This record gives sequence, C-alpha cells and structure tokens, in this order.
Amino acid sequence: MAREFRLLPRRPALAGLVIVLPLIMLLVLGGIFRAGIPTGMAVAVIDLDRSDLSRAVTRMLDAAPELTVTHRASDLSEARSLIVSGAVRGAVLMPQNLERDIIRGDRPEIVTFYDNQHMSAGSLVARGARNAIDTTLAGLRLSVRQGQGEAPVQAMVALQPIPMQAHALFNPAFDYVHFLLAALIPTVLQIIAAAATAYAVSLDFGPGRHPRVLMRMAGGILPAMLGKILPYTVVFLLILGLSDVALYGWLAVPLRGSLWLMALGAVLFVLASQMIGALAFVLSRDMGRAASLIAIITAPAFGFMGLGFPREAMSTLAQAWGAAIPGTWYVQLRIDQSLRATPLDISAMSVLWLAVIAGVLATLILAQLSRLARQEVAS
Repeated sequence: MAREFRLLPRRPALAGLVIVLPLIMLLVLGGIFRAGIPTGMAVAVIDLDRSDLSRAVTRMLDAAPELTVTHRASDLSEARSLIVSGAVRGAVLMPQNLERDIIRGDRPEIVTFYDNQHMSAGSLVARGARNAIDTTLAGLRLSVRQGQGEAPVQAMVALQPIPMQAHALFNPAFDYVHFLLAALIPTVLQIIAAAATAYAVSLDFGPGRHPRVLMRMAGGILPAMLGKILPYTVVFLLILGLSDVALYGWLAVPLRGSLWLMALGAVLFVLASQMIGALAFVLSRDMGRAASLIAIITAPAFGFMGLGFPREAMSTLAQAWGAAIPGTWYVQLRIDQSLRATPLDISAMSVLWLAVIAGVLATLILAQLSRLARQEVAS
C-alpha cells in the first residue's frame, strides 16, 4: 500500500484521476445544484381579455416562485416562437370574455402550453401556472357566490364539495439536492473509481510489465491485488465522505437512518466500482479497450437506477443490467437511510447485493490473474 501512495506524486495522470478530478466533480455538481429548487422559469402571457381578472392572473403567475412572466405575446404564433427559441419555457393563454364568463358562471378555459421535452422545466411551469390560476379563479368565484348571498362556508363547499389532500413523502419540497445531487455524486465517482483503478492496475499488470515480481514481493496474487487496490479505496472513501459532509451538513440533506450501514455500503460500493475497472483491464490487457468497457458499463448507469424512469417499467434485460451495477444498490441504500429511515432489514438487501457484486468481480479478477500467471510460467 505504501508503494502505491508513493506512486501517486510520480504519476500526474493517476493523481489527476484519483484526486483532482473527483474534487472538481464535487465543486461543479455542488455549484450546479446548490439552489436546490429551480425557480423563475420564464413564461409568456397571451392576454386576449385585458380585464381586471386577466391582469390579476398575470400578477399571480409572476408571484409564483416557479415562474417569472418575461414576455407578453399578442397571439399563439408569437408565443410558440418564444418557446421554440428557448426565450420562455411556457405560455398561458387567457381567452376573450374570460372575466364576463366567470361571473356568469360559465366555464371558460385558460390554456397553458409548456415544453415537456425538458420534463423538469415543463413540470415546474405546469405546476406553477395551475396553482396560480386556480388560486385566482377560486378567489373570484368565492366573491361572486358571496355577492349572490351565499354564506362563506356554503360558497366554499359549493366550490370544493370534497376537499382533496395530497402529501409528498420524503422530499416534500421537491428539492433537487435530495433528488439528483445525492445520486449523481456516487454515479460519477463510480466511473472515476473504475477508470482510475484500471489505470493503476495497468502500471503493474499491463503488457511489458512483470506482475510475477509484484506477486512474489507481496506473497501471492491476492495480497498483490489488495495492495494495488486498497490505497485508492481509502482515497475514494475520503472523497465520498467529503461529499457526504457537504450533503448532510452544508446542504442540510436529512440523515434519518443508520450511518454505519451507509458506511458499510460505501466501502462495498467503492470496492465493487474499482473491481469493474480492474476486471476490464485484466480481461483486455489494453488500457484503451479497458476504458471502452468501463464506459459501456458505467456511463449509462444513472439511467438504470430507476430515479428518472421506474425500474419496474423497464424490460427484464434493463432491470438485470441495473441490478449488476453497484451504483444502483448504493444509491438505493442512500435514499433509504438518508430520507426515508427505511428499516435495516430492508436496506440490508442493498448491502447484500453490493457484497455479491464485489465478491463475484473479485473472483473473476483472481481467476484471470491466475490464468495469466500460468501462461507466463508456461511460456
């Protein structure tokens, strides 16, 4: 292990992969998601009524935290051009005679258009516009009914016969630090750990090297690989710990479960990620091909975790692919133990999967190294 730590200053590329790149990743991702909740999505208003009510709706739209009214379009064509050009994320159309129809008790339509190709921005616009419009119209309808002689309670009951309540659990503020940042950091670290370990292994086990010398010095294949991998495990765990201090301290993500279980999961996650890189190299014996294998396995890993698209709705192959990636189980463990305080017997399944993945990869690496050692002796 001491040899590996001494190797870092002499190998700038390795030091960059192991230390500099992860720290840059932490700073960049932290800077992107520091705000937590996206606000102020630009929207356009198409006001064909030009009444007190339409102006009140516009003010409510502008006052909604999710929205900022930045443009007033004269028709739908202009609003569409603004959305297509990216100047706004959505548009709200208020028809002619809106106020008159509301007072008569008719049901005029206020139409919201939003860019749902960018789903996060589109959802924010839709939610903010719906809340602002509903609040304004509900207030007007309540005033009209009270003006017609109904008691306030009767008017409220007539407007909403059955009150509906919905409670968002575990991330009620829709905070993107809880949703994305807590998952993105392990996902990116998984790629870096695999690539850095493959590079470190290539320095002793690549073509033209003498791995048998290292194995003889260490006392066997297993001690040699442990001495090769574990120093970087320590470094990556320190980086992961630093990111957790920022998440659960500075950014105030709740930590409601077992810290020890998360720590155990972190160790297994880092080891499993490193072994993806080590196995890719000992199988290919070429750093270029190993990097390609690592990219194929780990680059799309976030899509298989079930955060943006539920794993239950994926195909069997996609579910199996996700189950074979350590980040899937580690991110699940972090969500369980940080936000949901999941019972330990349920979260233990994620830790067990991480142990299985690490164990299988380690066995394959040792088997491949043993085969290479026998070939070297035979030649």
